[in-house]
Formats: sequence, structure tokens, C-alpha cells
Amino acid sequence: MLKATALFLFAIFFAYCSYADVLFVMDQKEVSPESVGQIKGKVKDNNLRMDFYENGTDLEGSMIFRGDKNEVIMINHTDKTYIIMDEAAINSLAVQLEQAMSQMEEAMKDMPPDQREKMKEMMKQRMPGADRGQYVEPVLKKAGEAKVNGISCTEYDVFKGNDKVRQHCVASWNSIEGGNEMMTVMLRMADFMDQMAKSFSKGGSFIGERVQFERNVFNQLRQLNGFPVETIEYDEGKVEAESKFASSAKGNIDASDMEPPAGYAQQNMGRKQ
Repeated sequence: MLKATALFLFAIFFAYCSYADVLFVMDQKEVSPESVGQIKGKVKDNNLRMDFYENGTDLEGSMIFRGDKNEVIMINHTDKTYIIMDEAAINSLAVQLEQAMSQMEEAMKDMPPDQREKMKEMMKQRMPGADRGQYVEPVLKKAGEAKVNGISCTEYDVFKGNDKVRQHCVASWNSIEGGNEMMTVMLRMADFMDQMAKSFSKGGSFIGERVQFERNVFNQLRQLNGFPVETIEYDEGKVEAESKFASSAKGNIDASDMEPPAGYAQQNMGRKQ
């Protein structure tokens, strides 16, 4: 009986230690226009919060993924508002975006050819995927081995057709403190992305291809069973942006951090409630 009790208490202690809260930091850099930023993340149970900072100090926005409710909360700290993206909201947004795109295309029919081409180019820049081109499956190719802040990782180039659009350096989860906890919530996020991609793909939604591409990149990374400690974005062969893992640590996170801030107003698809 004493042995069984001891094993039971050990199991409880082990479960508690294995699922501690995690705090992590990612450094970011934009090349053009030049800027630096930082993501400070928090993992608690099946929930993830990421706070986005400019210059490391100015809090611009936050994103909370609540795996227990299968929803994402987007927070705007400037005007103290937030929106909740669940299945119903995503489906509604997909319909609105598709309607807006159809209206633009209808208006462009009567434009002179030169204006129409300028409008298409502007739409491509502001809304990736708006040209409704044929979907191209992402291809990951192993590129070599590297180290990021002392963490060994394997480099994979991401191709869209013949264009290299990204490079990830993937490290094993157990090489990062709190990696197992991060893995659990990020796999839940992958399921949420699947749901989102299906919604935006209905009726040929103009951003469906972009969402589908990112989802399939994420799924391929998931099969590698690791975390991208470094990501480099490319545009026409030139480095556009970089994101690099800085640190992680186990700790205690308040449950209120996974809720919208008190006093912030909820918006419903752009309209305050």
C-alpha cells in the first residue's frame, strides 16, 4: 500500500512538472522598411498568448489561441478593442471577403486596360493571393545543419514553384526548455488552421490559396517533429524578414493572461459592440 501510494504521488508530481507553464521570446527583424521587434509568448495548458512588440518595448498587438474553446482572440492595444475568431466568425469573414473581391472584379471590368493592370498589381501587394492564381503546393528541401543561439537545428528551404520563399531551421522539441508544452498547444493550433483553411477555401475565396499554402507548410513542419528556431522570409531572392528563437523558461502564468484585458471592447467584424 505504501509503495502504491508513493507511486501515485510521484505520478501526480511528474504530471505537474511535465505540464508547467512556459514563457518564450522570439526576436524579429524586417529588412524593408527596416525595423526590429519581439514576440513574447506564454503557454498555459492548451492555450497560447503572443504579444507583439516593436523595438522590444512598444506593445502593438496580442494574439491568444484558446485550445480549450478552439478560438483565437486578436487584441488591438491602441484602441483597446479585440475580436474573437471562432468557427462562426471565420465563416462569416470568409463570405464577406469573397463578396468584396467579387465586387472589385465586377468594377474592374469597365476600367481601361492600363488601369485594370494597375489595380490588379495593387491588389496583389495588399492582398496576397488576390489574383486567384492556380494553387501551388509548398515543397520543403533539406539545406544543411546549423546552430541558433546554441541550439542545433536542421535547415529546410520552402519553395513555391521555383521560388524559394522561406527557410526554417528546425530543432527538436526536447532541445528547448518547455518544448513539450509548446508542442502540445501548437499541434492544437494546426487543427485550428485546418478549419480556417477549409472556410476560406469555400467558393474559391481569394485568400484561400494563401491560407492553404501556409497550412500545408505548417503540416510538413509538424511531420518533422520540431520547432523552427529560425525563420527567414525571402522576396524575389532577397531576405525580407527574419525571426529567431531567443529564450524559453518554465514558470507560472496567470489564467487571466489568456483572457482579453479588462475594459477592452469587443468588436464584431469591425463594428464595436
